[in-house]
Amino acid sequence: MADLLTPAFKSAVALNGDPTEANAALNGVMLASLANGGSISNIGPGVSFFKQLNAAGNFVPVTATAATIDNGTTPWSSTGLPQLGERGEPSQLEGVRPVQRDSGWLLRPGDHQDRTHPAAARLWEEYLYSATGQNLWLQGGARPVEMTAMQANGSLNQTYAAALPAVSGSPVTLDQSQASAAASYLASNWSAAVGS
Repeated sequence: MADLLTPAFKSAVALNGDPTEANAALNGVMLASLANGGSISNIGPGVSFFKQLNAAGNFVPVTATAATIDNGTTPWSSTGLPQLGERGEPSQLEGVRPVQRDSGWLLRPGDHQDRTHPAAARLWEEYLYSATGQNLWLQGGARPVEMTAMQANGSLNQTYAAALPAVSGSPVTLDQSQASAAASYLASNWSAAVGS
């Protein structure tokens, strides 16, 4: 991970969103924290790491997309591999894994009763947790929540599963109070650290 601080990554590191607003970006800062001596109760070292990236001129505070990767605005991103894969193109990117373990954060679709079309929201969630939806997460480089069950029933895409990097240890999972504390810390400290 220290390699990202070198001149080779000048203007080349981005998150997939603003971590004060997007959980996926918050997770990126949390993983940087874990790789730099922090804990799930202390995201501070992750913020400090991104402050160093910013001071080195390596952090690009632009939401990384396939288009920003293509035009060179964000040559490196935690989301670049799945985005290029979605377009069916071979990836020219190399993944960087800050810690050799998985984060256990889940994307939660939310309450259906507050949706304009609650039945459509329920159907979408059913699709996400179907074998097809779970294999799409897997194709994007994420370990699906149903992976163990899918291995047992034979519905797991073995090609995508084989492409996942090796990990050890237990997944890192924030409880609600830890997630709230991390979000609060970011709200108070992120802008001063990276100037955005």
